[in-house]
Amino acid sequence: MNTARYYIFRVTRYILPVVLMVLTGGISAPCLGGEDDTADEGTVAVQSRFELDEIVVTASKVEEPVAKIPRNVTVITAEDIAEAPSNNIIDLLGREVGLNVRSLQGTDRQAVIDIRGMGATAGSNVVVLVDGVKMNSPDLSGPDLSSISLDQVERIEIVRGSGGVLYGDGAVGGVVNIVTKKGTLRTEVKASASYGSYNTFDTRASVRGGHKDLSYSLNGAYHDSDGYRENGGLKRGDVAGTLAYSLGNYLTFNLTGSHHRDEYGLPGPVSIDRVDSESDRVKSTYPDDEGETEDNRLSAGIEIESENLGYLKIVRGYRSRDNRFIIGYSPIIKKEDQISEIDEFGKTFLLTYDKGYTLFSRQHSIILGVDHYFTDYIREEAPNGPRKNSRTNNLGFFISNRWSLSEDLLFSLGYRGNSYDGRYRTDQLVSFPEGKRWINGEEETADWYNDAWDLGLTYVHSKQVNLFASCATSFRIPNVDELAESDDDLHPQKGLHLDAGGRFRFMDKMELTVTLFNLVIEDEIYYSEVNRNYDDSTVRRGIEANVKYHLAQSFFVWGNYTYTDARFADKDTVVPLVPRNMASAGLEWRIINPLSLSLTGNFMGSRYDGNDVDNTAYTKLDPYQVFDTRATYLYGKFKLFAGMNNMFNEMYSTVAYSEAYYPMPGRNVYAGVAWSL
Repeated sequence: MNTARYYIFRVTRYILPVVLMVLTGGISAPCLGGEDDTADEGTVAVQSRFELDEIVVTASKVEEPVAKIPRNVTVITAEDIAEAPSNNIIDLLGREVGLNVRSLQGTDRQAVIDIRGMGATAGSNVVVLVDGVKMNSPDLSGPDLSSISLDQVERIEIVRGSGGVLYGDGAVGGVVNIVTKKGTLRTEVKASASYGSYNTFDTRASVRGGHKDLSYSLNGAYHDSDGYRENGGLKRGDVAGTLAYSLGNYLTFNLTGSHHRDEYGLPGPVSIDRVDSESDRVKSTYPDDEGETEDNRLSAGIEIESENLGYLKIVRGYRSRDNRFIIGYSPIIKKEDQISEIDEFGKTFLLTYDKGYTLFSRQHSIILGVDHYFTDYIREEAPNGPRKNSRTNNLGFFISNRWSLSEDLLFSLGYRGNSYDGRYRTDQLVSFPEGKRWINGEEETADWYNDAWDLGLTYVHSKQVNLFASCATSFRIPNVDELAESDDDLHPQKGLHLDAGGRFRFMDKMELTVTLFNLVIEDEIYYSEVNRNYDDSTVRRGIEANVKYHLAQSFFVWGNYTYTDARFADKDTVVPLVPRNMASAGLEWRIINPLSLSLTGNFMGSRYDGNDVDNTAYTKLDPYQVFDTRATYLYGKFKLFAGMNNMFNEMYSTVAYSEAYYPMPGRNVYAGVAWSL
């Protein structure tokens, strides 16, 4: 494995001279661009990208400045997306403070986002939304962010810590809300195509526009790659669109739909003695395992906004997912008899009402809401069963009040009540003289009532100083996979969260955000032969620090560091798959008006094996450092781009179970062209 010293030498040699040139004025004035510069065709307009300037909806379900939110919030803007050397949402999220991305397939498909050290169950402890609607599946698979093309995304909002009051079940480590592009008054057409390593072809197209009160957005994407490993290919296609119709300034009707289809290989893990071999790590343990998915979503909504009556939003959503796969292929059994299948159908209803009011000569607001999630889920295991059936109803109501105690002091208090009703049945495939037939099992039930509360305090001292603190609870209900194979007494977990931090701005050129957090979870759900609740409480505490610095109009640097101590309280052992240290850094440099360069580096500390609860059974996963870069050249309506991922060919894995490793790709390159009108 390459050492950290080797990478420090490489980065210092090539990047440090550039930074020194900027600090000492070594870059000529035309490259920096003065305040009076005009933006010619092909010139990128660079603006401040500080968090305090952003307006978000995720933290309170209504538009609110980051400065008023008692949480650590990050906004990935459209400009961030355009400048970053990231080809998908997972890569983009992986560079943010406190976010640990893990992948079993070496691609973004079913990759898991871990916030604040959730470990192996991160897919069920972090809520992912698309325009405010949950993407999380009811099983262990978690949300599949590969079903959303980066070209669809307008911005991404990340709220760390408990979101239990507003989002309910599973909002433990944090909430990620992906806001998609909407229609515009002016017609906008974009298209791009790229080709790269592993015979990877990627193409995207979008059109946005509108006429009078009607606006629309349509996006399409196609991706085809042989993959880094044998049987590691991924082929997918996506189509998504939105339609909005407004009646004046007070009433809007929205319709959103998407279709995703993919085909993928499942190469499986490699042993610890092969993972560091450049030739062996690309081989497939299971060359015939594969899968395919079809995922369809449709939602309709209405928004009513009145200065006197307040703001009301109602959304009704539907989802169908069909996932067919083969795991453990055997040549002595017909292929069609080895296909396992997951069939999921879900319905969502969301209602949010926000009303401002005046009390003691100050402006306050109250938010009320109801959400309901219904899921009908069937998983059929080939070749001889079992078939697991489940039907769940998750109904919640919440209230959150925000008071202005003074001009610079804000206080919020919220509560959620949540009712869960689950019905589960395991069927067996039984052979009869006339053939095989499913025999229904006995139905089991799970009925729980959970609640959550939070309170927050924000002190807005000035544009330069913003302090916050919060105390909140969260809960997570066992998912259908966990309940299908569990202790008789498996029940929801509860968490208590404490957060405190500040946002600081210096001379309108630098912004620093620092957050301290402490999370205690009782009855945390985990797997050990069967799914059960930990007897011990788990404790996660740490610090998140993020800095952004505009060295000049054309030179932007950023960096972040996260320290997480995640432990089982009584045993004093570390939660598996959670690194103690994580860091990311990057720069974006517009060398001349049409030419820009971006560079990102990620560092991940060592972690315990996913099955090493006692921290003594298996070898720890090695730390790793990965650097990506991208260059972009604008020429009229065209943009030429080229990039290199994993520049120094680091051999690394983000996850391992019982010393079975899942390798990530080595050095790879790509180049392409984009066109916009």
